[in-house]
Amino acid sequence: MGVAGGEVTVTALTHRGAVRPANEDAVVMGALTVASANMTVPVRCTVSLAEPVILAVADGLGGHAAGEIASEHAVHRMAEMSPRLVGPDDVDVLLKNIDEEIKEHATQHAEFSGMGTTVAGILLNADGNFWFNVGDSRTYRLEGNRLRQLSQDDSPPLPPSEDGKPVTTNFITQSLGGSGATAMSPHVGRDPEPDPGAWLMCSDGLSDLVSLEDMERIIAEAADDEAAVYALWRAAMDATGRDNISILLARRN
Repeated sequence: MGVAGGEVTVTALTHRGAVRPANEDAVVMGALTVASANMTVPVRCTVSLAEPVILAVADGLGGHAAGEIASEHAVHRMAEMSPRLVGPDDVDVLLKNIDEEIKEHATQHAEFSGMGTTVAGILLNADGNFWFNVGDSRTYRLEGNRLRQLSQDDSPPLPPSEDGKPVTTNFITQSLGGSGATAMSPHVGRDPEPDPGAWLMCSDGLSDLVSLEDMERIIAEAADDEAAVYALWRAAMDATGRDNISILLARRN
């Protein structure tokens, strides 16, 4: 169960990567949102848990401008609504509403047809900690130096790696918005582990390029969370940096 009040310390970085011309990712930390940014140094903030707080990353889809608009809309709506969210049912409704809003915007503006965004994050409130995702952005729980994935990837199963490197795909089965014809169904669940908790959230610009074992090693070897987030970003950049990269490392105090 969560504990009413307290704080969560969040270290964040979002960057366009080494190839993409713009950053279509966005992040939300309570009332704070960052979109279309190109950060090369992590920022650290402490967010009060006097009211419910969402921490999340969103990875825009649909090309420059369209993806940026979708991810920015998603984080703004999560920032706006998070104080009112009690539990998983509220998160489910909010994500479905954002999905409808993005699709409605796309129908009114032909140049944004098919735009969408993934999302992965966690809701922290007095009743507990609740993870959620749509698409292939991820939420992990940090248990000591080990990462345990809580989110469920909306992507097809992949064959095992033959060379030890991460096997990746650009195809996802659902998103907020997007061109899919089937109804979007968010993944939402309770993190059963007790507080104080720690979590890593990232877009696939990190998880597709840096293996789980390397992420764990980087976090374990870092002097602090800012050093860890910076080193995770550098690892993704060194592994081609072919996608936008967003990372949140959060610790509930």
